[in-house]
Order: sequence, then C-alpha cells, then structure tokens
Amino acid sequence: MDKLPVELVGHLCLFLEQPSLCSFRLTCKAYAQIGEGHLFHNFEFRLKPNHHRLHSLQLLAAESSIASRLRCISLESGVQLEYADYRYWQTQVYQDKKTAWERSVAAGGASRDEYKQFHERLQAMFTTDLPRKYDLYRWHLDQQAAAMAERDVRNKLMRILASLKESTPELRLKMIMAEPQIQLEDLKAFDPEKFATDKPYDPDPRRGVSNRRQHCLDHFINFLDAANLSNLEVADLTAIDMPHQLLTVDGIHGSQVLEETFQGLKKLEMSVSAFPHSDWLTRGGNGEVYYGGRNLAARRLRMLLNCPSSLEHLSLEFPVGQQSEYSHDLFDTTNLDRFPRLWLPHLRSLALRHFRCRWGQLKALLDEGGNLNSLMLRDCRLETGSIIDLLEYLRRRRFPKAELLGTWYVDEDCGQWHAHTESDFTSCSASTSYEGPYARAGTRSRVEGFIQGKGECPFPRWTVEDDPPRLWEETGDTSWHFLAGQPHH
Repeated sequence: MDKLPVELVGHLCLFLEQPSLCSFRLTCKAYAQIGEGHLFHNFEFRLKPNHHRLHSLQLLAAESSIASRLRCISLESGVQLEYADYRYWQTQVYQDKKTAWERSVAAGGASRDEYKQFHERLQAMFTTDLPRKYDLYRWHLDQQAAAMAERDVRNKLMRILASLKESTPELRLKMIMAEPQIQLEDLKAFDPEKFATDKPYDPDPRRGVSNRRQHCLDHFINFLDAANLSNLEVADLTAIDMPHQLLTVDGIHGSQVLEETFQGLKKLEMSVSAFPHSDWLTRGGNGEVYYGGRNLAARRLRMLLNCPSSLEHLSLEFPVGQQSEYSHDLFDTTNLDRFPRLWLPHLRSLALRHFRCRWGQLKALLDEGGNLNSLMLRDCRLETGSIIDLLEYLRRRRFPKAELLGTWYVDEDCGQWHAHTESDFTSCSASTSYEGPYARAGTRSRVEGFIQGKGECPFPRWTVEDDPPRLWEETGDTSWHFLAGQPHH
C-alpha cells in the first residue's frame, strides 16, 4: 500500500466513508495528509451550546491546514420542551429504536423469538436509575446553555473567529433553532458527579422556560456579535427556523447587532418560526409580539432588509398561520412611500415561501426587481387575479430561471393549484386521482416551457363559452393540477 502513487491513494479515498477516512488518517503521516484533504473538504462545523464544542472549534482554528478548508460554521441552539418528562422521552426513544429495528429486518422478516429477544434487550436498557439521571441531564443542559450565554463566551468566540478569518476569509454563517435531543447512549454514559454544580435546582417551571428561551436568543445574538467584533466579513447568512423573538430582541444592543450583521450581507436565507408552545408560559414571554395591531417581527424584518447595500440573493419563508402579517409589510403598497423596498432593485435571485398577497401587489414587487434572473415562489394565497395572469407575466419577463411550486390558493380561480416535484407529489391526497407515476414530461414541463417562451399555455383562459375549472382539472396530472373549491380559512 505504501508503494502506491499518491494520486492513486487519493483516488481510493473517494470510495471511503467518513469513519473509514478517520481511521485511514491515523495510519501514518503521509496518509494523514492525503486523508485530510478528503475528510475536511469544504466541511461545516456544527457548534452547539456547550464548552466541549467551543473548545473543539478553538483547536480547529489553531490547525491552519484544516481551518483553511472550513467553509461554514453552524450554531444550533434551541429550548427543551417543558412537557418532555422521562416517560415522554422513553416512549420516543423506544419507538425510534423499534422502527429502526423493524426496517433492518423488513426484507428477511423476524421470528417470534427474535422479536421477543429484541424487546427484552431494549427494555433492559431502561434501568431504574435513568429517570433521575434524565432530570439531572436536563438540568445539566440548562446549565450549559446558561454558561454559553455569558459575555465572556462571546469574547472567546470572537477571538476564535478572528483567527479563522486569517485562514478562511469567506466564511458562511448558519443559525439553526432545534430542540436539544437526548440520546439513550449519552444518558447512560452521563455521570452526574462529574458535572456537579453548586447552583441550586430551580423548581419554578415558568421561570425555567423563560430562561431557556432567553438563553437561546443570547446564543444567536452573541454568535452574530462575535462575528461583527472579529471583523469577519459576513456576506452569507442562513437562519433556519429562527424564532420571531430574535427580530424583536429586547435592548438596543441586540438591535444594533442585527443591523450590523445585515449591512454587509450579499446572500440571506431565512425561515421565521417560533419557540415551541408552552403550557406553563401562557402569559408574558420574551418581548411583545404586536403593537398597534401589527406584528413587530414583520415590521422589524422589513426594516432590516433595507440595511444591506449589496444584497443579491434573498430567500424568505414566513411562518404558517402568520402569512398575512408578514406579507402585509412586504407587499403593502400604501407603506412603500414611507418604507421603500430599497433591497429589491439590487436582487439577482429571490425565493418566497408561505406568503399572501393580491396580484397587483405581486406584480409591483416583481416589476421593482429589474435585475432578477432567478425567481422561486412557493405556497401562496393569491387573493386577486388568476394563476394564468402570473404565468403570462413570467413569460413576458423571460426570467432565466423561474419556478412556481407548492400549493397556490387562488380566490378568483375558485380553487387551488398544486405544482409538485418528483419528491413531494405523493404527499398530495389529490394525486391518487391521477393514475400512474409522476409525470416527468407532464403539465409542469409544459408550464415551465411556456414561462421560458416555448409553446403555448397548457391551461385555457377564463371564458364564458366553456367551463374553465373543468378544463383545468382535465388538463392536470401528477406534476401540476387544479382542484376546485375554496380552502378553509
């Protein structure tokens, strides 16, 4: 093996899985250098609110050969569900392991004895000391989250990012809100004595929920603040399931951090969400949601979008159930004189999901985007105009790339349009009415060709002589179809 040419060894590394590559790097110094290029090629580091991951990032920054291959740092933070007690967690873990086992033996099947032995072994893993360790582990996660929300952690992260800037000038940042998951193996290996703390246990569940939410917001703000203070040029930011409370974070400091971050952005992908529902925290919370009948997060997002001077790529996904509130600040033409969309004329690509507007508002927004060459619209409630109006407009604009996906509720058409991809058409209950598999060269292909100026529109215009809904239904297939009837409000 050591006599093989370096090029051939590098080619063989292409067929190795990540665990095998890790073992391959430990063979010798020569293979460590070869395997490093494959194992850390354009990799992403996932940072979580605990000191172990922060220390790992610090060690990574000290290795210039590895740090130069880093392309993205992701911060994943969230809140524990307050109703997720031990019995809830045990049921979830048991079901997950049972499902994984059933899938592994689906092909050959399992005998009654194998089924019995599997459940006996699985039940034996839930020992009598696990309920107490589960509560202590959740308390440990809370303490870790509180420690990572401190100002000194932000300063340490700032120094790490400043060091990474020298190796990787163009570094993407990603923020993800996700519930912390407790694995059975991690819980069994957890030793409460090693993580003992002198802080007393807080028995107030309402205060505990509020603290978890505040710590999650502090994690995201400190992450962005550290990037700003390190003079890291943040041009690419992805924010997945961001709580709307982050947009209206209390205090002048948090608002300034968001404004400074948005000022240098060239690409922004954001999906707005909310903290998990709390039965304990039914009143109060982290900041007000509405003021004067308007959503403060939606208004704040509109103002932040005007901060960047060179924003070229924008992707927004609004929360389900609040499409009207966010769409009002994005589309309402009565406020444009006071709050103009300064970000829109510079955009080259735009993606919107879960929004609601009138046809005139959507047309005005697309008219302002004179430099757009890529457009993706998904899951919309179109209150006026027909989907045919939108298709003909896109044909006139001749976007190099334009996609209409998801579900479109169109009031004037008295129904809904479904534009499916090959991966999601089976989730549509109406697809069962169309026989056969996904139509790869079906109606959707004809619609996309019409948008690009090729062929005729597969759907006829609304006329008096015939029944357009019936014709639309007959023209559709599994890729794109029309369903008559208004949706539930």
